[in-house]
Amino acid sequence: MRAVAFALLALAILSPAAHAADVTLRIRDAEADGRIVYAQLCTQAEFLNRCRLGDRQAAKDDIVTVLFKDVPPGTYAATVFQDMNGNAKLDRDMYGAPSEPWAVSRDAKGHMGPPAFDDAKVAVTDAPLTLELDLD
Repeated sequence: MRAVAFALLALAILSPAAHAADVTLRIRDAEADGRIVYAQLCTQAEFLNRCRLGDRQAAKDDIVTVLFKDVPPGTYAATVFQDMNGNAKLDRDMYGAPSEPWAVSRDAKGHMGPPAFDDAKVAVTDAPLTLELDLD
């Protein structure tokens, strides 16, 4: 009995990724000129800041695909932008609005400010998930 309990405990400790899922961001309307598209998958605490899960891809086509592997289940929001001037940050105009192509999951838009996490959030379970985002 003790050996069975130990085996179950070891299995639970060694297989946390078994409940994780791959999340694919399919980003449309990119300028297909090699400029970098930055993508993040953010928890509520990280939203609109630097997120633990991030990646970047050069836009060789008008659709850029970013894959996040083994994402733990939870609630996330995706943010993406295409860096048009190569400074590795999302530039803003004098009013604080993004001045480079950008998108947030579920096409969330802010009203007189940035989008809210609750409008952008998606549930990540143990099943693969694909999010479609259109750069503005």
